[in-house]
Amino acid sequence: MSFVAVLAIGGAVHACIGAGVFFSPDEPHKTQIFVATTLKGLLVSLLVAFSIQNAPRLAFGAAAGLLYGLSFGLVVFLAKGASFRSTPHLIGGSLVQGVVTGLLIAAFAFR
Repeated sequence: MSFVAVLAIGGAVHACIGAGVFFSPDEPHKTQIFVATTLKGLLVSLLVAFSIQNAPRLAFGAAAGLLYGLSFGLVVFLAKGASFRSTPHLIGGSLVQGVVTGLLIAAFAFR
């Protein structure tokens, strides 16, 4: 397993999706949210990589990414007050980020 590839994949996927916060005119903490999203991506990627290191298959990567993406999404959702009005796409976005991260790690970090 390549740690550099794992961290690069997690950071890049989550940073690309987290960059959408810069298009929100009402958000006052854009940089902090972007950095937090990127850090979340690094953590999700490490968890996925360590979870699938014995059997790095695409299905396991996607499943682990789904699990960890959902977990981190729920943590952020609950920390923001568990309101779908303030964070309407947080859980769905976290699921997508986790699955994409897991698939890319399974495909490229173990080659």
